[in-house]
Amino acid sequence: MVRIFADTLGTGDFVIQTTCLDTDTFISELAEAMDVAIKKSDDGGVSALGILKNAMPIAYKLSGYKAETVQEQRTLVCGNISPTTCEVVSSAGR
Repeated sequence: MVRIFADTLGTGDFVIQTTCLDTDTFISELAEAMDVAIKKSDDGGVSALGILKNAMPIAYKLSGYKAETVQEQRTLVCGNISPTTCEVVSSAGR
């Protein structure tokens, strides 16, 4: 599962949350979720930058590299805002 959250205050910040256990699954589900999020944002793909900024550290973490900005719990979350203060803009996977 990959969820993309957007800050409801309009800062343009995104949070990525996943339960994926491997990089291949994460990238596949991220692509699906990004497709929906970018279409919803109607900003010509500019939101992709904010999404990828927080998705890439998760991909690194899942690949075994150190990723200091990733908080590891039962789900991986990366971003400067809390998913609890955001709205889900897209989701993919289980």
